[in-house]
Amino acid sequence: MAGIRDSLGRAGYDLLSRAVTQYAREKGDGGLRVSGQPGGVVHLRDGLVVAVASPGAPGPGTLLMRSGRSGAGAAELRVVRMMAMQDAVFAMVAGCVDGCVELEDPAEPPDALVVGEGATRLLQQAARKLAALDVMPHPVRPDRERPVPAIEVDVTQFGELQRELLIQSDGRRTARDIAFRTGRAVYPVTVEMARLLGAGFLECVEWAAPAVRIQLRMPPEGLRRRTPPTAERAVVAASPTPLPPLPPGPAPALPRRTPGASGITETLASEKHGASWKGFFRLRSGTAK
Repeated sequence: MAGIRDSLGRAGYDLLSRAVTQYAREKGDGGLRVSGQPGGVVHLRDGLVVAVASPGAPGPGTLLMRSGRSGAGAAELRVVRMMAMQDAVFAMVAGCVDGCVELEDPAEPPDALVVGEGATRLLQQAARKLAALDVMPHPVRPDRERPVPAIEVDVTQFGELQRELLIQSDGRRTARDIAFRTGRAVYPVTVEMARLLGAGFLECVEWAAPAVRIQLRMPPEGLRRRTPPTAERAVVAASPTPLPPLPPGPAPALPRRTPGASGITETLASEKHGASWKGFFRLRSGTAK
């Protein structure tokens, strides 16, 4: 499998970084539409990025609603909005960037930050996350790998996010898909998927392979949202011969986490920016016009 490092060397990443930082420095207020896969929209105010939306990552509303935290306070709401913004940038640079164009009369979204983030800092955070994924034993991308459980396991032996990944991985869902289904940021989901693949608990199968299903034994009262059930077990039914169960004892330990894999660890900081606007800014297909 090709590593993630090639994303950092492609013109698309350079284009996005150059476009956002230049727009922040020279104009400061407005927005850029990023074309590509998954693409997105970047909103700026006073030279700082205040919101980023992308179909490649859950927005603040999804993170709050799917996780059951709809009544968040002001401090938690800011953290969720910041996390969603950083996650959207990561999803864009982990994909393919074709070009950037200035939005006409952009309306600032209602979930914009009161105090934004410096464009350079925001892009550097995304670059560090890509580099961290690339050095893992089994690097993955948010919108590519669609794994299935590789062996029969008792999912109660795993952490909450790992348990959700084992249950949700069915050969059709990517890390991005699972992030939306579980109301989690796409970056930590991608990291945990890479760790489970590297440890042999998940595997990627060809589309032509026989369908793999996960059968769960649920407690009579059913499952509560984000609450580990008392007797939950994922069983992989494969054809023609079932895989042997794991030997008694705890599951093998997974590799150590990469620092910063589970959320926001950096402090907020602003950047200085110029006040002049040198004319209409437009970038297409990696060429400044």
